Amino acid sequence: MKKILCLISILMVTFSVIGCSSSEVDSSKEQATSKDEKQVVVATSVAITEILDRLGVEVSGVPQTSYELPESTKGATEVGSPMNPDMEIIKSLNPTDVICVDTLGSDFEKQFEENNINADFYNLSNVDGLKETIAALGEKFNKQDKANEILDEIKEVEDKVNSNKKSDDKILVLFGAPGSVMVATDKSYIGNLVELAGGNNIFSNATSSFTQINLEEIIKLNPDKILVMTHAVPEAAKKSVEEELSKDLWKNVNAVKNNDITYLENGYFGMSANLQIVEAVEKLGDILYE
Repeated sequence: MKKILCLISILMVTFSVIGCSSSEVDSSKEQATSKDEKQVVVATSVAITEILDRLGVEVSGVPQTSYELPESTKGATEVGSPMNPDMEIIKSLNPTDVICVDTLGSDFEKQFEENNINADFYNLSNVDGLKETIAALGEKFNKQDKANEILDEIKEVEDKVNSNKKSDDKILVLFGAPGSVMVATDKSYIGNLVELAGGNNIFSNATSSFTQINLEEIIKLNPDKILVMTHAVPEAAKKSVEEELSKDLWKNVNAVKNNDITYLENGYFGMSANLQIVEAVEKLGDILYE
């Protein structure tokens, strides 16, 4: 009986050792597979591409654009324009992460769902959205330290402008696109920037980022300065704004009477909040306090 019990004990120990060894081998295989699996990140907008570059995240897919993209994206595959990404090209990259902005709405998001592409959407419609996006992407890609560096830069410019005097001039911000002109309210990114720089946007406390032009109301509010942000094809957008401002009723507005109209630089002032925020606020300060 003692011999039998002894034999059973030896067998149990042996199987236990074999089981542990097998488990260790499986675990090491999983770790190796995890390390070997390449992260493939696709960015569908310029602003997102720039944020990922600052965070030190390698990007394999970038938007097709006339703007200059970061040096780190050289060799990356173009995946179509920000407003019309090419789903087939994106799928061909077998991405692990597709990063987009949510400004184009639910129909845009639906395109990705219909093509079985798992995409994450981030809010870059205003300054708060920019800060939240930087923090979220920093956490997602384990780049919190670099994200905090960027957020500190933004906070520094916010603190700086908050300590400055405010402008008494009444500001009207127009958004121009080819064939279309709208008013940019304080809910838009450009409206946020005007507020940050100490400007007085006459369309504040709005419910949406952009509204249709109401000339009667604009004449009543009578802005001292007009700032114009152009979108898409800048020259065609500028022409649309110039045609709008040439209408007779605009002659009753002080900014038009005094020709106090400034066309903002596209690289710094766009639809989406971006990393040029520090320079953008400084440029607005020069315009408001010249």
